[in-house]
Amino acid sequence: MTSRISPTLAQVRYHWTNGTGAWATGRRLWASLPGRRFSSVRSTGADRALTIEYQGFPEGPTYALSYLAEQQAALCGPPSTVDGPPVTWRRMRGGLSAPDADLVLLGCARRRAFALPTAHAVVLPFNVHMVLDITGDAQAMYRTVSTNERRQFTKLRRTHQWTAEVGDSEADLEFFYERMHLPTMAVRHGEGARSADWKVALHALFHKGLLLFVNESDKRVAGVLCRLEDGHQTLRMRLLGVLDGDETHYRSGAVKAVYYLAMEWAAGNGVRRIDFSSADPFPGKGVFQFKRRFHPAVVLAGNHYGGRRVYLRAARDTPLIRDLLVATPMLTVDKSDQLVTTHFFDGTRPARTDIRCDGPGVHGARTVDLDEFLSGLPVVEDRADVNAER
Repeated sequence: MTSRISPTLAQVRYHWTNGTGAWATGRRLWASLPGRRFSSVRSTGADRALTIEYQGFPEGPTYALSYLAEQQAALCGPPSTVDGPPVTWRRMRGGLSAPDADLVLLGCARRRAFALPTAHAVVLPFNVHMVLDITGDAQAMYRTVSTNERRQFTKLRRTHQWTAEVGDSEADLEFFYERMHLPTMAVRHGEGARSADWKVALHALFHKGLLLFVNESDKRVAGVLCRLEDGHQTLRMRLLGVLDGDETHYRSGAVKAVYYLAMEWAAGNGVRRIDFSSADPFPGKGVFQFKRRFHPAVVLAGNHYGGRRVYLRAARDTPLIRDLLVATPMLTVDKSDQLVTTHFFDGTRPARTDIRCDGPGVHGARTVDLDEFLSGLPVVEDRADVNAER
């Protein structure tokens, strides 16, 4: 495979996106320079029943808007998503410039988020990471997983004859990248798929980390490309894929095997922690709930995303807004950077407390009464009234 960027530039590109310390500080300062222009994206449900507007850092539609759009689709049909004209911080001063949206989101710096009005609003982390401490050998780590989950994986492993293989050549990496990672991203994310450049994958990940395959009866069916950091103490899972993007390997549990076998490898090779990579601040997502089974700590990102927040505010009180908020428990964060699971409810919509996000790093859960949260907003009872108001 070919790429025009040099190995040095590949390393710089990786650190610019994922680096900690001075790299993260520099990226945060650059992202908030005066005069910069930022993304504006609107997701509108069928018949304009529910409109969500995002403005701010360009990664926001991936980390904040995408899951809310999925929830929106479940309530009122597939939404149409349209990129609006770029906006500036000056235009958004004091809040979002989207008066006709039902729900508005601003992806911004931590300081800016907590300077905005608190009424009808919550603040979310831009994203979070789920980090598992390795505290013993593989058997000791397995005992941290629930008994039922452990039994299920053991049975699947025996059925599919899963084994681990470490890839150590560029040909192995090319197979993973071309046959697993890129097809998987295309199938699962379509036109919105984004990934690391080949040279970044080669020089900043493969040469600095681990390529682990899951074999099924001697056939490679899944894999993960990780980076080793902190003197080989931390294994960061970066790129994942299944053979040809085939959903069969998700249904069989081969993706689950990636995490278990990576944990085994870490426990046997002196690694102290695994970073399961970033996650959206929405515990209802399947991947979030899957990673929870290993009991990792939920933490703010160590890179430049750690200093970003999503300011989410309701603009009117409608049945669909209430449905959406109740159906979408979320991780919120306060000025002290403590993460809390927030569940919404009202007199006819009980809180979705079945969607859990307790464990290390999460400082409790709270329930928010929508009658209080939405108090003072325009009340719109049905879709026709919403459209007439607009």
